[in-house]
Amino acid sequence: MSVADNAEQVLKVEIKGIEPISEGERHGRPSSIFTLWFGANVEFATLVTGALATAVFGLSFWQAALAIGIGNLLGALALGVLSTFGPKYGVPQLIQSRKAFGYYGNFIPGILNFFAGFSWFAVNTVLGVFALEWLLGLSFAVALGIMVVIQVVIAVYGYNLIHTLERYLAVILTIVFLIVTVYGFANGHLSAPANLKLAGYVGGTTGAFLLMLAISFSYCLGWMAFASDYTRYLPSKTSMRSVFGNAFWSLLIAGFWLEVLGAALATLKGIAVPTDLVTHLLPHWLGVVTMLAVVLGTITANVLNIYSGALSSLVIDIPMKRWLGAVIVGVLGTIVSWIAGQHGYWQHYQTFLFLLGYWVAPWLAVVLADYFFKSRGEYHTEEFYNRKAPIGVGFWAWLIGVVVSIPFMNQYGLFVGPFAANNPQFGDMTYFVGFIVAGLVYLAFAKARRTASA
Repeated sequence: MSVADNAEQVLKVEIKGIEPISEGERHGRPSSIFTLWFGANVEFATLVTGALATAVFGLSFWQAALAIGIGNLLGALALGVLSTFGPKYGVPQLIQSRKAFGYYGNFIPGILNFFAGFSWFAVNTVLGVFALEWLLGLSFAVALGIMVVIQVVIAVYGYNLIHTLERYLAVILTIVFLIVTVYGFANGHLSAPANLKLAGYVGGTTGAFLLMLAISFSYCLGWMAFASDYTRYLPSKTSMRSVFGNAFWSLLIAGFWLEVLGAALATLKGIAVPTDLVTHLLPHWLGVVTMLAVVLGTITANVLNIYSGALSSLVIDIPMKRWLGAVIVGVLGTIVSWIAGQHGYWQHYQTFLFLLGYWVAPWLAVVLADYFFKSRGEYHTEEFYNRKAPIGVGFWAWLIGVVVSIPFMNQYGLFVGPFAANNPQFGDMTYFVGFIVAGLVYLAFAKARRTASA
């Protein structure tokens, strides 16, 4: 493809929605997966997530690094596997999960993912707005308007422009955050002990460690229902090992790096707003560059949230074009951004991370159990669009997983389940309980159905 042809494709509004991508429409290389997920995660929200470990939960830096490493490793493994579904089947992630959930049973994950799309858009946009306010002295409303328009326009153009944008911005963001890393690790109090007073509020250092592990895993989980949305145009003969490796390493490296950096920076000073992580530490010139990177990083993450949120609206059969879905996600996200930006940002952000993982973890378990143990990867594309299979056993297994995990929820100030209340040293086990229960129940249902039909 010539440079002119490539530019034409990038600047052409994508017409595809949730229908399968034919072999003749396939294009791209696995390396584009690396730059996409790397660019989407080398950004300020990832940095803020890591800061929770030391600034809010009171962990020492090294305790935080271990918890962050485990959480990101688990999340990267899952993203790598799900990313391989795109080249195999040529459909978005939530279309593929119809096989286990059924056509209408899959509506609930679709609705939740639509909610996740505009909610993540809002959470990240607030960070970008804070940075733009600091850079240009704009009002919150004006900065918000600028951020929203840029992000929605990119998402409206779709798949090709998103991949191209991530490829170039990933390089810029990497350079900036490498410089921040040097300052952060040179000046951070990396040998400081755990803050037992802070950790005491979340079940001591053990509870704080498990809580941070869960948050890091939850941050990764936010991408799971998006995974094959960005690999479905790759040719079906693409190496699955290469697809897995690019997705796995990009998320693991970016997530671990930026979250550990956030934990290091948060050992320095108190934090009033998220941008204090860098503006109170860096020389002014580097603070300016970093705040610009915050704005760019907000865009790299949010175009994915808008794009996949729009696809989710089509999964639940809302009759509209994909580009219009992107606009609607942007409008809803703008409203939430305005609310979240006024007060209580930290609390809203932390709460949102937990709530997001509560439904995704059991969904992920059902999808993986169906793929590896029941269907063994043998799917036919027409199965994903079959309305005669309205509610699958996956929906019931998912629902049971969610319900059983409720006692383990640990939402301080909002809801604390009985197990979590009596055992704060276990942190928040909801994700892991929901994942295990949903997966085992689905396999049991599948086995019972095979026995009954034998």
